[in-house]
Amino acid sequence: MFKSKRRRTSGAMDSKPAKKESIEAIIVDSGAYSIKAGLSSIKKPNVIPNCIMKAKSERKRLFLGNQINDCRDCSGLYFLLPCEKGYITKWDVQKPVWDYVFSHNVCPINEKPVIMTQPLFNFKSIQDCMDEIFFEEYEVPSMFRLNPTDLGRLKYIEDNNFTQDVPCIIVDTGYSFTNIIPYINGNKYLRGIRRLNVGGKLLTNHMKDIISYRQYNVMEETFVINQVKEDTCYVAKNILEELKVAAKSGSENTIVKNYVLPDFNNIRRGYIQDSSDLSRKEYEDNCQILRLNNERFIVPEILFHPSDIGMKCMGIAEAVVKSIYSCPNEYQEELCKHIILIGGNCNFPGFKERMYNELRSQLPHSWQVHVFQPKNPVSYNWEGGSSLLKVPDFKTYMVTKAEYEELGSTIIQQRFNTWMIDNSEIKEETREKEEILSYLDNLKDKSVFGKQEPGENVSKTDSDESDTNIQTSDGNMNNTGQNVSDENNQDSLCHNSETDIGSKLKKTQLKTNENATETLDEFYLEEEECEDLRNSVDLFPLGNGSYL
Repeated sequence: MFKSKRRRTSGAMDSKPAKKESIEAIIVDSGAYSIKAGLSSIKKPNVIPNCIMKAKSERKRLFLGNQINDCRDCSGLYFLLPCEKGYITKWDVQKPVWDYVFSHNVCPINEKPVIMTQPLFNFKSIQDCMDEIFFEEYEVPSMFRLNPTDLGRLKYIEDNNFTQDVPCIIVDTGYSFTNIIPYINGNKYLRGIRRLNVGGKLLTNHMKDIISYRQYNVMEETFVINQVKEDTCYVAKNILEELKVAAKSGSENTIVKNYVLPDFNNIRRGYIQDSSDLSRKEYEDNCQILRLNNERFIVPEILFHPSDIGMKCMGIAEAVVKSIYSCPNEYQEELCKHIILIGGNCNFPGFKERMYNELRSQLPHSWQVHVFQPKNPVSYNWEGGSSLLKVPDFKTYMVTKAEYEELGSTIIQQRFNTWMIDNSEIKEETREKEEILSYLDNLKDKSVFGKQEPGENVSKTDSDESDTNIQTSDGNMNNTGQNVSDENNQDSLCHNSETDIGSKLKKTQLKTNENATETLDEFYLEEEECEDLRNSVDLFPLGNGSYL
């Protein structure tokens, strides 16, 4: 009985699917406001402020990253930011922040590969410095650089089980700027990329101006006002209706809120005052309170209408529409079905609904519009790093330290920058030839006074003879001792009468295809039969000498 249970040795049973080789790497999404870093095996990254902070209470100490939680008084906090317009400009600030991130306090490297993000269209000099720091200072065994929206696209495809060639458009609105990037056949379509210099930093600075003008001077309270913006602001669905409600008084105004500012003794972070919460009432008596009304929705409105503060720039919704229409016609409708919103500004309540309403009103009604916003739009790009590691043969894309020392930074940059970029030739759409209507061609043969000049077939001698005849006839009439200016005035009157002659010649040329000599003879015959207006009694009843 035991022998009857023989194990089958068929090849179909023995062959097992090959396991995908798992790669554990450190994923770093370095943004202008915060750095998201952590191992690919964890679910949530460590979010560290990408700046160095100085406090008035402790002037001799610098706070890096999460060390700001140890600060006793964050009022008047001074920020040292390494980025301007989204690009690294101060390496003496960025390098200490990276040292803190890759130390044992946050995420040590420990000879593991690194996936590093960089802004779109990053400068070559910045890329050289990044490669030098990571390969020579941190001595990483291998590294790969790419844009953060590439990770967001991979995460979106994996979560929804889409194919790699599905067209989508990503709206990345962050601290310094907003990028709109369409993806076609898995690659960025460069002609459709739009960048707006509108971000969270602009909103915070504008809110400081409004509050400083209306209530308190908070121009030095960037840290606190940024918290006020995050806790109280929202995106209005209809800005005109919200303004009407904000103009009301009493209980009819449902927009006005009181915000309790922190005192950094009992209250570390401000909050919206609630009359039903009695536990905090004893602390609120000694704190300053901001009364916020239309500031709550006017500040985020800059994202959709930057012209409200004098910026010559289109809003986010308009930029998305422009980006869609700049893509090939066969992909435009599919792009509307996959619009992904990521970035810190997406956390404003009502942002997704407002984007949908704006896009729905500006796109054709027959197109289906779908807007997707993840639960955590700040760390969504970082979460896409695990999807990147599942790409087949991803190890071949990474650059090792030996390749960096052998090939140099220039060749490595070409390998990084060609990731998800369509290098194929752009097919020009065939258009029907349009007839160009030019008024200059019709007026080319006209003189200043509208007289028809002789054509190309007429010799210059004939035209010269006609000019001399006009001059002699003018000379016979000027026996009263008139000056040269009088002769010019008389010629102008004669030329006005000859305008009708030129129009008659034009009609005869269009109706008949006779030779140029015959049309020229008709011209001179009509010229002789023309009445001289200078001798007209109706025009000059007292004689032409009194008018000249």
